[in-house]
Order: sequence, then C-alpha cells, then structure tokens
Amino acid sequence: MAAKGISRKYGFKAGTGLVSMGRWAAVCLFLSVFVCSCGYSREEKNRMKEIESLGRENAEAYIQGKYGFEPEIQEIVVCTERGEHDPRPWANGYVLVRMSYEGEVFRVHINGEEPGAEGRDDYQQELILREGKAFFEELLGYEIYDLYLEYGESGEKEKTFPKCHRGNFIGECYESGGFEDLLWRHPANIRIDDCGNRDLTRLWEERPEAAAFLEEYAADGKGKIVVISYKSREDYERGYDHSYGRSGILDFDICNDGLYLCSYAAFEEEGAGAKRFELQEYDGVIGACVDREAGRDLLISDGASEWQELGETGKRPFSAAYSVERKGIDETTVYLPVERWGRGAGVFIQHRNDGEWRQYEANLKMTRDKKYLFFTFRGFSEERFEFAVWGRK
Repeated sequence: MAAKGISRKYGFKAGTGLVSMGRWAAVCLFLSVFVCSCGYSREEKNRMKEIESLGRENAEAYIQGKYGFEPEIQEIVVCTERGEHDPRPWANGYVLVRMSYEGEVFRVHINGEEPGAEGRDDYQQELILREGKAFFEELLGYEIYDLYLEYGESGEKEKTFPKCHRGNFIGECYESGGFEDLLWRHPANIRIDDCGNRDLTRLWEERPEAAAFLEEYAADGKGKIVVISYKSREDYERGYDHSYGRSGILDFDICNDGLYLCSYAAFEEEGAGAKRFELQEYDGVIGACVDREAGRDLLISDGASEWQELGETGKRPFSAAYSVERKGIDETTVYLPVERWGRGAGVFIQHRNDGEWRQYEANLKMTRDKKYLFFTFRGFSEERFEFAVWGRK
C-alpha cells in the first residue's frame, strides 16, 4: 500500500510530524504484517533463486544430452503450487524453461533442486502432431481437417513430476515413423475433426480396422478419442466450440454444435459408440437432436399447448410460443435466428416434472457467426417441452 493510502486510512498527513509515537508504532506494525502476508520471506526468495539457477543448468544439459544442440534460454519460471489452505503459492522445486533453437520455441520441465535431474520437454510436439495426422488419415481413409492431440508420461515416470505442467511433455526422444508405438506408451486425449459430412455411425461397417484400433486403445485405458464430422469447412468455422476431447472430456455439450455436425464417434475405457444429428425447422426455429430412429425424432409447432401463467415471466409479452415433441431422452438444442428476434431476445422454458409445471429462463448462447441464439434442453425425463420467445432488438 502506498504511503498516501496509509495516511488516509489512519487520518494523518504524511510528513507533518504531528503523529504520536503510539500511532507510528501502529502504522509500522501494520506495514510489517502487510509485507509479511503479501510477499515471500527472504529465505524462500533465496530458495527460489537457487531453484531457478540450477534449473537453468539442468535444462541446458538435458537438451544438449538429448538432442545434441545448445539452446537459447528465453525465460525461466519457477513452478509453484498452492493448497486449499496455503496463504500463498510455494515453489515445488521444478522450473519451466522456455527455449529456442533455430527459430523454434519449446519448453523444458525439470527439477531445480537436484543436479543432473531427469526432465521432459515438448521440442518434438510439431513433428509428433504432423505424423499423428498422417497416421489417423491412413487409418480412417479420409482427410483430417484438424487434430487435437494431448499426451503425456505414464506410470511411475508420470508420478515423479508434479502436476503443474503435463500436456505434451515427454522425456523420451521420439523417432520419426513411430507414432503408433508412441501412442501405446503414452496416454492421450485425441480429437479428430473432418469436414466431409460423414455418417460415423457407419464407421464399424466401413472401416472396421479403424474402429477396432480406436476401441482397443481406449479400452486399454490409454486415453479417450472423439472423431467428429462437420458438414463442411464453413460449418466447422461456425461451430460454437472445438474443445471436445481436451483434458479427457469427450462429448460434453457437443449438442451445442448440432446445427453444424453430421455425426461423431466417442471411444473411452467404458465403451464406444457413435451418434448422428437430426435437424427440424419450423417458422425459422431450428431444433437439433440425436437421430435415434427412422422418421422424425423431433417435431416443433406452435399453438399445440397452452402457455402456463406461473408468475415466472413477470408477465413479459412474448413474440411466439412453441412446443417441441421429441422421441427419447437426448439433449435438444434450439436455434433462434438473431435477424428475427435480435441479440437481446429472451426465452422461457416450461415443462412438466413429477406432474407439476416448471418454468424458468433459458441460458442463451450465441453461435460463433452471430447468426443464432441457442439453448439446450436436457430434461431427460420429459419428451415434450414448450418455450416462449420475446424480442429485445
């Protein structure tokens, strides 16, 4: 805190000499407590400097020994952790060193408390990603538009490093052409995107060897894989989110992109399966759900049900009320054109639950191209719900 701020807090003017010794003592005590609570002790600062210094030496020696070149160090960060009841983060003994060589920037994660420590790095990440893309294209038999690949150490080696940095750091030297072997040695979360409007529910029939490999890899506990087929490259760019598959998450909220996806297949230790999406349009409103069976799984209409006056809407006048009938209990996403209702439009949902009506305001999101507002109804026990829209242009 600046002296001016302290002066205001304690009601005196700095530099006047009019403050009693007792007040000065109180101020000094406050300052000492403030500094101690907000900063590291001298011993901890010295320890962090020592970790940084030895971490630099270890990282340089590690890269020289592994790849045979001398890197340029750009930045060193002492890794810290913070427990639930810790007043401040504490140094865990490791450093993250950002380096470069011949214009390529990479990172090393290594111990800074033990000389000659074993490290790991992401220097070969681009090579691994490039060869991974080629591997999956050959396996699936078509062009991949985007590949997300998150891998790391496994077993006892993984346990030797703290959790502060994990994604795409490995200690081994990758040999070109060995991507499949790398996969079996290192757990990975993988997302494979294409823009070919493919029906991936037919993957087991059309590419059985690919389905078998993906199933076996996931069932062995090595990782999780989601294969996604967008309707076109334009639809890929319009997609709301491309984070499926990251950090082990497979299809969480993938229904948000039902307007742009043809289908997807997910593989994890518990099992595998594929789903394709079905769209229904009525009065400019578009509904998206999983295609469960032949024929319509979704029916949108207006005037099919009476809107209940439960006092939740504040008697706001709405532009339209719609009913949605669906088969099964999958999530249903509804898209509303911004051109018609405006970016400030609002939606209330109503449905029956345990024989009683429920009514609440929907959490609206906007597609990346700003053309649609949308919400997702999960109500897994109801096959019908209504929603009312009011415009706020």
